[in-house]
Order: sequence, then C-alpha cells, then structure tokens
Amino acid sequence: MPDLAKHPVPSLGAQGEPIRKNWWKRRPVLWGAAAAACVVGASAVLLWEPWVDRTPFTATIVSASADTYVRNGGHGRAGEQCTPNAAGETVVVFDKSGKRKLAEATTSRTGQRLPDSYGDFGGYCYEVTRVEGVPGGEGIYKIQTGGGTISSISEDDLRRTADELGQGFKKTRVPVDE
Repeated sequence: MPDLAKHPVPSLGAQGEPIRKNWWKRRPVLWGAAAAACVVGASAVLLWEPWVDRTPFTATIVSASADTYVRNGGHGRAGEQCTPNAAGETVVVFDKSGKRKLAEATTSRTGQRLPDSYGDFGGYCYEVTRVEGVPGGEGIYKIQTGGGTISSISEDDLRRTADELGQGFKKTRVPVDE
C-alpha cells in the first residue's frame, strides 16, 4: 500500500483515458522548440516577402532632349521624327546599390517631336527605351545612360507605360540654368 501513496492513480476522463493535469508545464523543451519554429517561420516569410512581385519585367525609360536634329534639317513640327541626343547609347539598369548590373538595352536612334501642348517640352525630341528582363522586387533601381550620371528611379515608374510617362512632361517645367 505504501506504493499507492507515492503514485496516485490518475482520474479517468470521459473516454476512459487518464487525464494528465498541467501536462504543458512538464514540456519546456517542447515549448521552446515550438517558439523557435515560429520565429524561424516568421523570419523566413519576412525575408522571402512573398507579396513582392519578383518576376522579370520590361522597364520603360523615356527621355526628352532639346538639342536634337530632325532628319531633314531644321526644327520640324510636332510628330516628326527626330534624333535624340542619346541615340544609340547603352542604358544600364543596376540594383538599388548601383553596383550590380541587372539588364541593359540600346536607346532608339529615332524619336518623335513633342507638340506645343507639352509646355516647356514642346519641340523636344521624345524617345522611349525598353529594357527587357529586369528582375522585379528591388523597389529602387539605378539607371545610367551612355556611361554618364547614375540616377535613381522607382520600380513603379519603370513599370509604367510610355504614354503615362510621356504625360509627365506636360506637367514638368524645364529647369533654368543658373
């Protein structure tokens, strides 16, 4: 009988199985492992960022240049073909650090003269460059044309259409040289 006092018989539940009270307090290793798994899982989701679209896309880069040449000489009328300043130059798309090259393309050798409705940019040569295979998900990209100055541009702007980007020239004023 003394052994029964040391080891009480557990009460039986509704299904006839013993009920173990406070079983979770006896498993600190189990709780530690479960907490570690949750932390690792949450970290993996945050680093992976499944909500970010990482599929490659075709970036659209537009430019408008004042010092252009119309094919037949002179300044020309709106809609006529013109030759942009950066005709035939290489456009390179870098990651946000500006160190890793992601894609490149060559600028068009022809553009279209903008009408007077574009305000300060009326008469400028408007050119569109499409850079294929740019990996998505960077957020900010660095762009360099012809080995010149590197500038930052958002992924949202690179994904816009040429028409949407061209409309921006209507609202923008040409900076005054000082």
